[in-house]
Formats: sequence, C-alpha cells, structure tokens
Amino acid sequence: MKKLSRIIIIMALVISLCSRQVFAHSIRHHIIDMGKNLVKLTLSPLYGVFVQGPKNIKEAYTYEVYGSEKPEKRGLLWKKAFAIWRSPGEETKGIIDGLVDSVKAGGDFLKEFLSIFFSD
Repeated sequence: MKKLSRIIIIMALVISLCSRQVFAHSIRHHIIDMGKNLVKLTLSPLYGVFVQGPKNIKEAYTYEVYGSEKPEKRGLLWKKAFAIWRSPGEETKGIIDGLVDSVKAGGDFLKEFLSIFFSD
C-alpha cells in the first residue's frame, strides 16, 4: 500500500510541475480576438480570390509545364494547354479555401463573444 501511495504522490508532483499555468482571458482580450476574427471573416474570401487562387494557378502551371522528369518533355505546347485548362479549377480551390477560412473565423468570433458572457 505504501508503494502505491508513493507512486501516486510522485505522479501528482510530476504532473503539477510539468503542467502549464492557465490564465483566463479578460473581456478586453476577448474583444481584441473578436476584432481579429471579424477582420479575417471579411478578408479571407478576398485573400482566396486574389492571392491563394493565383498562387495555385502558378504552382499548377509550373508543375505541368516544367515538372516533367524527362527534359525533352518540358515546355511542350500540349502541356501548356493542359496547364491553362486546369487554371479555373485551381482558382476555384483558392476561393473555397478562402470561404472555409472565413467560416472558421466566424465560428471563432462567436465563441469569443459567448466567452464574454459566460466567463470563459
């Protein structure tokens, strides 16, 4: 019985020493986080359209045209045509990524709002 109690005491000490302190957010901090999430909520779709979509198109074009292992197959016309044909799908993926980030930011905004009234 003494051995079991020693193990429990040692485990409790190790857990208490290794755990991090947790501090509740103040109302001010919740409002700051709400503001960040509100900005992200409104700007994420624009980021998806104007930044992420073109980045996806550039990566797809580079991969299709210059990504072949054989040097003689790089830069062929049909590979360029296929890369251009792929671009609407890549732009759509960027838009969807922006919308998903927007919805996630909206959920985080509501969680922060509820945390003010229900004290974390």
